[in-house]
Amino acid sequence: MTGPSGFSGALARWVQSVLGPIQVVRDASHPRTNSQVWEVASRAGRHFVKVAPDPILYTRETRAYREAVPQLGHAGAPAMRDSSAELLALILTAVDGEPLKCETSLARRRDAHRQAGQLLRRFHDVLPSRRAQSEAGAVIEATVTGLEKHIAAAGNHLSVTEADLLRRIVSALPAIGPLPCGLRHGDFWERNIIWTGRRCALIDYERSTPGPLVADFVKLATTVWPDLPELGTSLLAGYGRPLSDIEQQALVSFAAADAASALAYGPLHGDERVTARGRRTVERLTQEGRWR
Repeated sequence: MTGPSGFSGALARWVQSVLGPIQVVRDASHPRTNSQVWEVASRAGRHFVKVAPDPILYTRETRAYREAVPQLGHAGAPAMRDSSAELLALILTAVDGEPLKCETSLARRRDAHRQAGQLLRRFHDVLPSRRAQSEAGAVIEATVTGLEKHIAAAGNHLSVTEADLLRRIVSALPAIGPLPCGLRHGDFWERNIIWTGRRCALIDYERSTPGPLVADFVKLATTVWPDLPELGTSLLAGYGRPLSDIEQQALVSFAAADAASALAYGPLHGDERVTARGRRTVERLTQEGRWR
């Protein structure tokens, strides 16, 4: 076996016990300290080996792969070949394609968003709303109570006026009303939509938890849809229904909370893309009527 130094010892022995002799093709980790992902090749084909940052994320992802991901179909997502709770590791089949953010054709992006909406709807429908509803209150409470921590961490990246605006918008979330609930993907945006040019698949389920489904639309609604609203139209057409009025209201509140989180995380970790997402959302929210 050849490859990066991080892929060795017990992890390498376990992977080879499942796949046979392997070669590490590349380190596929995201540019953050707790991301550990490798692409490997063997006689069994291409796979990805992923080590979760902690037991909670490992449990979430393995649950999603066992209970929800199979509903997306063979081409709609990777399959979990094996997992190790001791190593917090998963072996996943590879899907063809590149992240959708690399697609330059607007027509193909529209088709990809429509397909992604179909996949997301299948994922959301796995867990009946009544089972997820019990956890929705905790999600909303955590969103509201966690806001102050994010505002404090954002420091001078938020003005006093902007921070007060986010507080007002997020504080309205508990009173909006019952929201459709289910198993959320948790990190649904173009980075995690893999696209061949004709077909898309969803990856990365470590943040999958039960709760209000509308929260899954926040990242696209704050990054892609402002400039290309037709992509939002395509995605919701694939999803099979528009967002209700109360979901639209909740989307704004979740987006405001996400902006504070992004401005807390992005500057601290040198992530310009996350920082830009937070800043742009704040600027949109301060322009009356712009969000609507």
